[in-house]
Amino acid sequence: MVPPRDIGPFVTTEPKTPAQRRLTGRAIMPGEEAPRTVELFDARPALNRREGIITGENSSFRFLRFARIALQPDAPGYAPIPVQLGDTEEAVFYVNRGQARLTVDGQTYTLGKGDVLYVGLGRRVVVEVDGPLADVSEFRAIECHTEYPVQLVRHRDIEGTELAADLGRKRPMTRRTVYKLVDQNVQACRLLFGDTYLAQPGGVGSYPPHFHGPDGPFGLGDRAKEEIYHFRCESEIPGDTPFVLQNCARPEDPVSTYVHIFDEQAINVTPGYHDTIAPPPVHFMFTWCLGAYTEGHRDWSEIYNRPGYEDEW
Repeated sequence: MVPPRDIGPFVTTEPKTPAQRRLTGRAIMPGEEAPRTVELFDARPALNRREGIITGENSSFRFLRFARIALQPDAPGYAPIPVQLGDTEEAVFYVNRGQARLTVDGQTYTLGKGDVLYVGLGRRVVVEVDGPLADVSEFRAIECHTEYPVQLVRHRDIEGTELAADLGRKRPMTRRTVYKLVDQNVQACRLLFGDTYLAQPGGVGSYPPHFHGPDGPFGLGDRAKEEIYHFRCESEIPGDTPFVLQNCARPEDPVSTYVHIFDEQAINVTPGYHDTIAPPPVHFMFTWCLGAYTEGHRDWSEIYNRPGYEDEW
């Protein structure tokens, strides 16, 4: 098992609109003249605010949304943050670092690093800090129609279980642990969620290349899932700018092509293959959130592998 740890410093930015959060990555596919564009997002939080990172207005996501909440009680403007879910919205709240208190329907839950709270349709959540810092990610799915209870998942309770998948035994650079924090252990309409930690710098995550989007000749249609990756990166070389390379080839492409992603950026990986490569001195981890196209059809393993790579897991 690769243990969870903080990667990269805690960083914030000034408040930004969703339009300002939207970035465009570009990669060259051999044989194509025009660059391939990829939906990227500035995911840095703004201090003592809730900021929408991925919305329906700045992305092509049908179901998934992403926000950040960063709280420091000794910084100007601190106050508890109320979050109201719509009548057909569910969400997971994940603590990136620090400690948070979340209150739902009069019940207060204290979450530490890596812990997750699932909250169902139409609920109001109040997010507070429980210590010097609370850095929280909120992943939301819309168009949900079944109400499920609030469910708390402790990261430590997933560690060492079958929901902590140790992958990459065939290729040492791909060794990693995928913590499936919101899977069949949690009742939900569309959401699946977890975090992934690599065993070494220069690692390769999400390997082998796989796909579970809806479209194209290999699309999964009603069995498809959208997906967000949110990256944290750090380099062992002082002053270096850490990054990873994310595959953005589509299943019909003959070769892979990659786009740069920097620390505290998120990407819509739905349209293409998923695998992520780091330069030799770079450590990285990422959170991932899947949104099922069909409510209740939350099978994490339904994927299309790049042909020839089926035994690379």
